[in-house]
Amino acid sequence: MRISTQMLYQQSNTDLTNMQGDILKLTQQVSAGQTVLVPSDDPVASARALDVTQSQSLNSQYKTNRQNANSALTTVQSTLTSFSNMLVKLKSDVITAGNASYSNNERSDLASEIKGNLNEVLGYANAQDGTGDYLFAGFKSSTQPFTQDGTGGVTYNGDQGVMTLQVDSTRQMAISASGQQIFQGNGQDIFKTMSNMINTLSIPVTEAANNADVTAADNFQYPANSSPATYPIAAYKTAQAQLDALDPSDPTYAAKFTQVAALKLQSDAADAARTPVPGSQAALTRNLAAFNTQIDAMIGNVTTAQASIGARQNELDSLDAAGEVKNENYTATINDLLGRNTSDVSSLISDLTLKQTYLSAAQKVFVTTSSLSLLNYLK
Repeated sequence: MRISTQMLYQQSNTDLTNMQGDILKLTQQVSAGQTVLVPSDDPVASARALDVTQSQSLNSQYKTNRQNANSALTTVQSTLTSFSNMLVKLKSDVITAGNASYSNNERSDLASEIKGNLNEVLGYANAQDGTGDYLFAGFKSSTQPFTQDGTGGVTYNGDQGVMTLQVDSTRQMAISASGQQIFQGNGQDIFKTMSNMINTLSIPVTEAANNADVTAADNFQYPANSSPATYPIAAYKTAQAQLDALDPSDPTYAAKFTQVAALKLQSDAADAARTPVPGSQAALTRNLAAFNTQIDAMIGNVTTAQASIGARQNELDSLDAAGEVKNENYTATINDLLGRNTSDVSSLISDLTLKQTYLSAAQKVFVTTSSLSLLNYLK
């Protein structure tokens, strides 16, 4: 086989071109920091890396959703904390107003203060988030949930829907709370209770009403329409007075004590069944006791809601930690598939250096070979 000068030039040119192409590819890979630049470099790895990248993007979106969920829950929690503090303040007001030394003017001033508190609670119930949506309106987030009617009552205009966000692949989390359940739930209505408190504290306690109530209590028949007619409150008072007049050493004392104890139970039942005269201390005490019970129930509602929100926030923290682990695993898998690891890049740099050395040597050989001629031997 004859090797012509033309063939020598063509073969050398092809080899040099291929080497330069390899060097260019290696340079691009080193610059990109990965071995797989296009799907044709490794179709299987590229397809798998695309799937993992999509999973990582979803994981990033879940992280964003968790941040939004936590922000929404924090806003709700903050509002509930303010409302809870108000309930504690109202409970303190109830205890204060029940003090017999408190004057009618002081109770009237307290009623005026509670009027302002009522507007404050209405503000909590109509709280909005950073985007202007109402926190406690359910799905009707653009509708003001609580409005006062012409009679001073408060009407709920929202629904029972609960806003949710997808915070993980298998978890949808509620990011709101039921406004009606919190402010008007379990048979309790904070707006009605506060209005009743204002009305009760605005009614002055008078001696005339107290005397009328004592007379009404003594003449209260219990059970109703009993025959013969019984008046347990008056009977208890009479028996207690008789007991107080006896010396403990009296042989009839023990029997009278037993009688008084039985009458006390009947008297308490009768007193609970009757309605005290408005404006009497008994009416005030009865109403304040009812308010105290209602406020305790409302505090229970709020505490339950706060505990639920706190549990969800703790869950978000756990999901965030798990999401970070997933993200690290996704990144490691993609690096392995696309050759982004330090060892892969080091190998690319070594190959590039070697190829450049080969190219330099080949160029020198080509220059030397191409300059040969038979005329060199004639010199």
